[in-house]
Amino acid sequence: MKRKTYTTFAAIHLGSEALGMDIVEYRGLKGLKVIERCHRHIRLGEETFKNKIIPFSMVNEICEILIGFKELMQADGVEEYALQATTAIREARNQTFLLDQIKTKTGLDVEVVDMPWEIYTKYVAIRQTMREQQINVDRDGVLMVDISSGGLGITYVQDDQIRYQENLRLGIIRIKESFSRIQRNSSKFNRALVQFLSSNLGPVRQAMEAKPARYLVLSGPETEIVLQLLGRQTGLKVQRVTAQEFRDLAQKVDQLNLSQIIKVYDLPEEAAELVLPTLIFYEQMLDLVPAQEVVFLPDRFIDGMTLLHIGMNKDRDFRKLLENEKLSILHHFGTLYKYDSKHALQVERLATIIFDKLGKRHGLDGHCRILLKGAALLHDIGKFVSMRHHSLYSYQLIMATDLLGFSERDKKIIAYASYYHARNIFGEGDRGEVPAPEMELKAIVAKIAAILCLADALDRSYLQKIQTCQVSTKGEEVIIGVTSKQDLALEEWTFADKASMFEEIFGLKVHMERVSEHG
Repeated sequence: MKRKTYTTFAAIHLGSEALGMDIVEYRGLKGLKVIERCHRHIRLGEETFKNKIIPFSMVNEICEILIGFKELMQADGVEEYALQATTAIREARNQTFLLDQIKTKTGLDVEVVDMPWEIYTKYVAIRQTMREQQINVDRDGVLMVDISSGGLGITYVQDDQIRYQENLRLGIIRIKESFSRIQRNSSKFNRALVQFLSSNLGPVRQAMEAKPARYLVLSGPETEIVLQLLGRQTGLKVQRVTAQEFRDLAQKVDQLNLSQIIKVYDLPEEAAELVLPTLIFYEQMLDLVPAQEVVFLPDRFIDGMTLLHIGMNKDRDFRKLLENEKLSILHHFGTLYKYDSKHALQVERLATIIFDKLGKRHGLDGHCRILLKGAALLHDIGKFVSMRHHSLYSYQLIMATDLLGFSERDKKIIAYASYYHARNIFGEGDRGEVPAPEMELKAIVAKIAAILCLADALDRSYLQKIQTCQVSTKGEEVIIGVTSKQDLALEEWTFADKASMFEEIFGLKVHMERVSEHG
C-alpha cells in the first residue's frame, strides 16, 4: 500500500452572511491542493446587529449545515480542522449557548476570533496574493482596505513594513443598518451617508495625510458587486481599474435612487441596497491616498485560515515573514507614542539573547519569544503620557490598541509584561492599578517580565553601552557576560537590584559579569 505523503485539513468559517468550508491536501504551502469547497448562505448579520441575539431557528440551520460538512470531512479523510466564527457570533449575547449547542449536536469545537485577529487573517491572505501577483509594496506604498459585514480593517504598507493600521466596527451591513429604510430612500441619504462616513474616518484621514500610495487594494464580499457594476468578470485572482474609472462609476451611481439601481444594473434589491454605501465608502478611501489604481482581490477569511494553519506549521520562511510584519506594527505604535527606538531595540536584542538560552527549558515556546520582543519594544511607551507612572500607562495604551497579528490573549501578556518590568510581580510597589493577570497567564507573564526587567537594566543609561552579550548556565546559576568600552556602574547596580524577581520566578541565581572582548 502506497504511503500517504500529504495531510488533509478542513478550514470552516462561520461568518455573518455565510458558512463556508475548504478541504485541502498539503505537504506545505507550495503543495496546497483544494479538494472540496462548500458555501452556504446564512443571514446572521442583520439580526445580530439589531438584537444581539441569534434566533433558535438559525442555530438549528447552522448545526444542520455543519453536520453535512462533517460528513464530507469524514469522506475525504480530514485529519485536522479549524472552525472559526467571526462578527455575528462574536457579538451575539447568546454566544455561549450557541457554541454549546453546536458542540452537542455536531461534536465540533468553535473558536470565536476577535476583530483584530479576523482582520489579520484576511490580511495574511491578501498579502500572499499581492506577492504572487507582484503587486509591489515599495516606497510608493499601498493602502489595503478590507470591509466585511460588521468590521473594517485599514492597513498601510510601505517597503514591506506596516506603517499604519486601524480596525473599526464599521462594516457595510452595519453602515446600512445605521439608517432606517425611510432614511435610505430619502433624497438626502447620499449626502448624509458621505457625512456619516467622513465623521467616522477623521482619525484615519489625519494619519494618512501626505502618505504616498500607488494602489488602493480592496477586498470583501461587496467587491463583487462593484466589479459587476463595472462590467468586469468576478472570481479572478486580481482585477485592476484606474482610479478615474472607479470615480466615474461612483458619480454615475450617485445620480440614481434604489429602484433605478435595481433596473439599470439588474440587481436584486438586497444587493442593490449595498451598492451606494459600498461605493461611497470606497470613494472615501480613495480620497485618503493619491492612488493611481484600484485593485480588487477575492481573498476570503477562510483563505487566511488555511495559510496560517499550514504556513505556521510547515514553512519557516513564511513564519519569519509574518513575524517581521507583526514586529513592524509594534514599531509603528512605538513611533506613535514617541518611544526611544534605540533603547527599545537594545532591550529587544538583549532580552532575546537571554530568552534563547533559557526559554525552551523553562516552558516558553517560539510564540512567547515574539511576545517578549513585543513587550521589549513597547515597555516604555507610557512615558508619552507620564514619566512617573509610565509602566501603568504602557499597560493602558497597549490594552487600548488593536495590535495586528496579536490575539487579545497575546496583547494582555505584552501589556502585563510591560507593566511588571518596572515593579515586582509579587506585589512590591503594586498599587492595585491594574487587575491581576488571570491564573493561566500569570506564569508566562512573570517569566517574560523577569527577562524584560533584566534586559532593561542592562541598558539603564539608555546609551546602548553593551556591545555583546552571552548567557551561560552553571548548575543553578545564570551568568550574563557582557562587553563594553564604557563605564557600566549604573547598569551593574540596576541589574543587581532587579535580579531578585528573576531569581524567584526561574529558581536560578543570576549574575552580570563584564568580560573581555576576546573571551
